Amino acid sequence: MVSSTLSLDCPVCGVKASKVCTRCKMVRYCDHEHQKQHWAQHKRSCRPFREEQDAQLGRFLAATQEIAARQIVFIEEPLVVGPKWFLSEADKVATIVPCVGCYTPCHLGRHSCRSCRWPVCSSTCEHETLECSVLSMGQGPSFRADIRALNDYFRGDALLVLRCLLLQRQNPDKWVTLLEMQSHEEDRRGTELYDEAEDRVVSYLQQRFLRRLKQTKPRLLADCGSALLRRLCGIIETNYMVIELPTGVELSGLFRQACMMEHDCQPNCYFQFDAITQQIAVLAGCDLRRGDHLKIAYTNILWDTQLRQHHLRLTKYFNCRCTRCLDPTENGSYVSALACLGDVNQSCSGTHLPVDPLDEHTQWKCDTCPIFVDAAHVAELQTHMTEQVENLLARRPATNEVELLLARLSRMLHPNHFHMFNLKHTLIQLYGSEQGLKLSVLSDLQLDRKLRLCYDLHNVCVRLDPHSIKLAIHVTVILVEVALTLEEQALRAPAKAANLLELALARLKDAHMVLDKEKDSVAGKKLLDKLNREILECEKLKLALSYNLNSETEP
Repeated sequence: MVSSTLSLDCPVCGVKASKVCTRCKMVRYCDHEHQKQHWAQHKRSCRPFREEQDAQLGRFLAATQEIAARQIVFIEEPLVVGPKWFLSEADKVATIVPCVGCYTPCHLGRHSCRSCRWPVCSSTCEHETLECSVLSMGQGPSFRADIRALNDYFRGDALLVLRCLLLQRQNPDKWVTLLEMQSHEEDRRGTELYDEAEDRVVSYLQQRFLRRLKQTKPRLLADCGSALLRRLCGIIETNYMVIELPTGVELSGLFRQACMMEHDCQPNCYFQFDAITQQIAVLAGCDLRRGDHLKIAYTNILWDTQLRQHHLRLTKYFNCRCTRCLDPTENGSYVSALACLGDVNQSCSGTHLPVDPLDEHTQWKCDTCPIFVDAAHVAELQTHMTEQVENLLARRPATNEVELLLARLSRMLHPNHFHMFNLKHTLIQLYGSEQGLKLSVLSDLQLDRKLRLCYDLHNVCVRLDPHSIKLAIHVTVILVEVALTLEEQALRAPAKAANLLELALARLKDAHMVLDKEKDSVAGKKLLDKLNREILECEKLKLALSYNLNSETEP
């Protein structure tokens, strides 16, 4: 069985060890002799997967033995780690950016590298020498540049490509491995993402740095032409993994093995990133059997099938054919389903579902009446509703605003539709926290409704992500809100208090286990602090109840 923790001690003699198994990087030894002695035992768990390939999936990873949930499958060093690849409009005008050397958040324009003038967290922070020398070829931004102009000059996505390019000089073995990765050059050509990369990355690097580099140091890089830059953009776009540091900074990383894990809308693995070593650890999200493919999700699993498929076609150039995508009901979650859109003069309680979920032009059929609806009408409806939901949730809405939009959309959407899910997930947090709607002043009916909403949301999460691999934050929030509601009900019903508090504590402990997957993220750390406080409060309530009961029974 694969271990869930990494010991720093030699398994033979128990002393602190520094030599690492070069195959799996998961066991340390004090010397080569002890490594040889331990091999007969270690070989059964060293690298418990194999690389395979087929025409449809390309290269993928499959387990070679049973791997228990939460166990480390493998640890891998990166080919390249750098700033995030896809930048939002907010990123392009940000005043806080990652340090070019250590990724610490820093104020743009406060500290700069003495040589290349790129942003660093302090005057003593340094970054890679070759990279700095290439960036020094640029003239730098104007001293009068505003925030947008500074961001336009210090392009993190272009820096990520430059770091890939420099591997040919810094680490030829990694360079060869990088070039073996898929780039989808032909598929990308002519797309919006291709054109944006041409402008933001290829032209930028050539005009600002590489042309001068070729003139002044022609032998430094064997190839730094535009064709190679385009290929590197495709490799990054196709294979990069999103890495969130504990500071909240988002990076992009390329890993040979981890990038081979196939996509599935119901993944069975997750990964954690060590900001110090820059290694990635891939863990089993559930019990894996021998032969199971190692899968992660490349897209947002809370989106409906049409949105997920569009995102995958746009960024990864394939259509997903997983069990969920092939099922019009999406594993019984109905997160893409609509209320019957038939004749307004006739009442129908049916649900509209796509006839062929993988076809963006498919018709939608009611499961009760014979009404069909064209994909164009559904798309127009979805666009309009998306705008309403996103605009509302982008600010801090009041409870009544969320309730109003829920009521309006319920006439067109299934109760589990992902827009309804997001609104309800917001609502369960507002009931109990908004001024005038604290738990203590909610009516019994309101508490019951909040509890019912929580259970409905949890049911959707279980259907989409039964092992809480991608929805750990959502599930934790739901379980905490369940516990808080049960505690309030316990305070109002002394006869049932013991059972209710027992249930509340059980839900909080469930939440604690679920949140382990997100313990290093910013949201996870904040939620963990709240969760630990709530566990303590629940235990206090249980003790107080026990004390009161004992006091009442004493003669």
